[in-house]
Amino acid sequence: MPSIQPQPKILFISNEESKVISLSLEQAGFKVDVIDNVNSAESNLKLLKPDLILIYSNITSDHGLNFFQTIKGLEINPRPIIVSLVHEDSSDERIEVLRAGADDVISYPMSTKEIAFRVMAHLRRRQETHVNLLTGLPDGVVASNVLENCLLELDDWAILSIDLDNLRIYNETYGESLGDQMIKALAAVLKSVVNNDDFLAHRDSDDFLFITRSDRAEAMAEEICRRFDFISPRFYTKEDASRGYVIGVGAKGMKRRVPLVSISIGVTAKGRRNFSSAVEILQAARDMRYLAKSKNGSDWVSDRLRLSSSESARSDKRIKILVIEPDASMSLLLRDTLELEGYVVEAAHSTDESWELINNWRPELILLETELFAGNFDGFELSRKIKQDVNLAGIWLIITTKNSDHMKALECGADLYLPKPYELQVLFSEIRYLLRTRIRSNILL
Repeated sequence: MPSIQPQPKILFISNEESKVISLSLEQAGFKVDVIDNVNSAESNLKLLKPDLILIYSNITSDHGLNFFQTIKGLEINPRPIIVSLVHEDSSDERIEVLRAGADDVISYPMSTKEIAFRVMAHLRRRQETHVNLLTGLPDGVVASNVLENCLLELDDWAILSIDLDNLRIYNETYGESLGDQMIKALAAVLKSVVNNDDFLAHRDSDDFLFITRSDRAEAMAEEICRRFDFISPRFYTKEDASRGYVIGVGAKGMKRRVPLVSISIGVTAKGRRNFSSAVEILQAARDMRYLAKSKNGSDWVSDRLRLSSSESARSDKRIKILVIEPDASMSLLLRDTLELEGYVVEAAHSTDESWELINNWRPELILLETELFAGNFDGFELSRKIKQDVNLAGIWLIITTKNSDHMKALECGADLYLPKPYELQVLFSEIRYLLRTRIRSNILL
C-alpha cells in the first residue's frame, strides 16, 4: 500500500549514460524522473513538482543561467533545490554554475552512494526550513503538498482538521506564553497517537492537520478528544478547573462565563466528496470542524453519515431565541428587532411560562431578565434549573439585569452577564458571537 507521506522526487537531467546514479538514488528511497534535455524538463516542471533537480552543467550553454531563472520564477512552493554536476577538472565551471543560481555543485566522477547522501542532506535541510517553530511539526506548505499527493496517488486516506476552542479567552486570562504551552500539549497528544504511516502537520497558530487511513479516522478523533480532556485541566487554577469555566471580561462591565479550552475535529475522507484540490479537502474538513464547535466540550464530526435531502427540508434552520422579560414594551422591542436579524423569537413573562417553553420549544439561546416576580421561582433559580438539566445545559444563556452581582449570575449558569442598561447593537453583537459556531447538526452535509 502506498505511503501517505510521498517519496521525495528527484528530476535528473542528463544527456549521458547515468543509469548508475539514478539507480543509486532510487535505492536511497527517492522517486527519480530522468529527462535528457532542458526544454522537456521545463515543460514538465509543474507536473512533476520535483523536490530537487540534479543537472549536468554541460547540458546548457550558459551554465544553466536561463534554466535556473525559469525554475525560480515558477509558482512551486517550496521551490526545488538545484544541484549541478560539474566535472572535477572544470574548476571555473563550478564558479559560473553557482553564479548562475545553482544551490550546490557536486564534482564528478564521484561515488554514486555519496551523491545520494548529498542529495539526502539537501532535502533534510529543506524539510527543516518548513517546520512550525513552536512544535517542530511540518508547516502548512508541507501539509498542502502531502494532501495533493493523497489526492493524486492514494486510494485510501482520511484527514482530521483540528483546532482549539476558547483559546483567545485563555490567552487573555492566563497569558499567551501559557497559551503556547496549551498548543504544545495538543501537539504532544497528537504525536502520541500517530502511527508509522500517518502524517501530522501544524499549519498555523492552533490549527493542526492529521492524515491517516479512512478506517482509523473516527476512532483516532475520539481518542484525541479523550486524551486532551484528560490533560487540559492541568493548565488552569484549581478554582477554574473545578468550576469548569473562566470569567471573560468585556466592554462596559460585561462578564462572560467561558468554558475551558477544548478541541474540535472535522473529519473527511477519500470518496466522500468529489475532491479536485487540496483546498477543497481542507474546506470540507473545516466545515465538519465548525459543526463540532456547536457541541459542548471536545468533540468531532465526520461526513461519513449524511441526512437525506427530504429530512433536511423538513427542518427550519433558523436559530430560535427565547426572550424572558417582564417589561412588556422591552419584550416587544427585543422580539421585533431580533426577528429583523433573522431569528425565530418567542417571549415569556414568568418563570413558569418560560420553563414550559424551554422544554417544549427548545431554543438555542435564552435572553433572561432575572428580576421576574411572576411564577413559583425567580430568574436565578430558572437559570440553575436550565443548566442542571442534562438535556437543556447546552442552551446559551444571557442574563440581562440591573442586579450588579455578576458572580451570582455566572454561578447560576449564565454564559454571558450583560448589565442594564445596554445598547441593542452590543447585545446583538454578543448574540452573534455566541451563535456563530452554533451550526445545527441536522443540516444536509
